[in-house]
Amino acid sequence: MSDSDESDPCELNSYDDIQEEIAKCKRDPKTAGMFVSGWDDAEQDVDVVEDPKANPIDHTLWAAENGDVDTLKGLLTKQPGLVHARDADGYTPLHRASYSNHTTTISYLLSVGANVSTKTELGWTPLHSACNWNNYNAVARLLAAGADPNSSSDGGQTPMHLAAAISHSKSSLLLMFLRDDVVETANRPNNSGETPKQLALGHGIYAPLFEMISPAVSYIHSDAFTFNPFVRKQFQNKTS
Repeated sequence: MSDSDESDPCELNSYDDIQEEIAKCKRDPKTAGMFVSGWDDAEQDVDVVEDPKANPIDHTLWAAENGDVDTLKGLLTKQPGLVHARDADGYTPLHRASYSNHTTTISYLLSVGANVSTKTELGWTPLHSACNWNNYNAVARLLAAGADPNSSSDGGQTPMHLAAAISHSKSSLLLMFLRDDVVETANRPNNSGETPKQLALGHGIYAPLFEMISPAVSYIHSDAFTFNPFVRKQFQNKTS
């Protein structure tokens, strides 16, 4: 019997039906794994609502995304738990403030208990959101608050993977390069076996930056000053 002769038990007649079926599969542990790949959908947008001020949750998320700290203070004073509000994709107020680069909003949310390590449905932390758009001010603020640049999404992506794959990420990369564990992070593969360094070589324009964090190259560069004859002589005396 051919495939065309087989009856399909699930008939989807519209885009909304397809979307609903996908959502069901994502929620079902038996089928959720089929949506995990080596590369997260960086173009996936957050949940969009028609009237963001219709209820406290949507209003809180909207205020965070738009950097409206005064509105956030009013909402969270009445309902402190809204700091952990989520949309349908799992984005919290801190995620939204991070991908919008609102550092004042980020600082406020952190001060009232926002979790810097919270993850979306795809496993993105607020640091992932900031790095994906090279919001280096947000990146710096989140790192200072203890955000983990080694945190992996469902696709095995770290924030450095996202930054390395875009062509305008120099500032975010340099901030993460200041960490002691940068070599480990730069060589960590995602689910497709790609490291941030490999992504930079293949997609970004800042691949040469990764030379700075190679232990061997760093050592060679640190001794480059020895081309100065006077300093070279001192160096030779120390090693002889």
